[in-house]
Amino acid sequence: MENKMNMTHNRPKISVVTGYYKRAGVVERTLQSLLDQTFEDFEIIVFDDASPDGTAEAIREFVEKANDPRLIPVYHKNNMGFVNGLIDAVSRARGEYIAIQGSGDVSWPTRLEQQSHVLDHRPGTGVVGCHYQNVIEAKGIHRLRTPNADHTTLEELIQTNVFSHGEVMFRKVFYDAVGGYRPQFEFCQDYDLWLRMIKVCRFETVKDLLYTRYVDFDGVSYKPEKFLAQTQFSVLAKKLALSSKRQQAEILERTSRLTLFEQVPLTNAALQKKVVHATLRAVVWGNYMLARDLVMNLVVCRRMKAFLTGTIFFVEKAPILHRVLMMATGSSSKKQEV
Repeated sequence: MENKMNMTHNRPKISVVTGYYKRAGVVERTLQSLLDQTFEDFEIIVFDDASPDGTAEAIREFVEKANDPRLIPVYHKNNMGFVNGLIDAVSRARGEYIAIQGSGDVSWPTRLEQQSHVLDHRPGTGVVGCHYQNVIEAKGIHRLRTPNADHTTLEELIQTNVFSHGEVMFRKVFYDAVGGYRPQFEFCQDYDLWLRMIKVCRFETVKDLLYTRYVDFDGVSYKPEKFLAQTQFSVLAKKLALSSKRQQAEILERTSRLTLFEQVPLTNAALQKKVVHATLRAVVWGNYMLARDLVMNLVVCRRMKAFLTGTIFFVEKAPILHRVLMMATGSSSKKQEV
């Protein structure tokens, strides 16, 4: 403990940032996974965004029990929203590197060590991800994800996001250089950030499984109305990435949740493509109710609506089709041990 105490008096190498809102039940598993890291020179800025449940109390109890000076709790008196909470937490960070940590997720023991090693030895690299697994506890589904961000270009990043966000570590100097997270982005703040950072630094991926991401069907990505807003912000981020600084300023000035439909209507082709993808993903994960909600509320093409409705019906009625889809997408019910 003495070594850890000494680290906190100096600038730590890494600042881990993790935020919570109504997530009392998962505080311990996430924070404990960070304290169990093989790399020790870091601080953990953990914030509660004025949760109405017992999340703040759960954080206080864990901090008191752990008695580790690297834990730095921040309790918001009023709800700031996740993005503003992130911005505030990063502004408090003293570390050279920022590691994002999703609430409820688990970082494997060597995550910080391996990602910081990349940044230590690659001065031009600014963002580092890793392989991760998606876990749906309620259904016992585990899906290994093996992205590769090496040599990613802006054009490739516009086609697909190479990170999930919670598993990422980045160099703070590059974050500051591009202006950090933008408060206008209620969702997809990470994708908007990567689209700016790719212009000033390289991306890389540690080709090891270092992170477990727990998928919550009650989360942002799995409610049709919030998924729609998330997708609209994603499309908007791409538009900004291809705009001049003057155009970006004009777009951001009129960007808010209320103006999204003016800038990205439901009929937008990129938006519709993401809706279809999300529907099929819900089918693979066995959440047929969500899949039907997405089709009913967000799909505008009648033929596509009919196709997806039929697909949902047949997969739900024929379990063997669902097993085939799981195998085809690399999903399984086999748990990989940390």
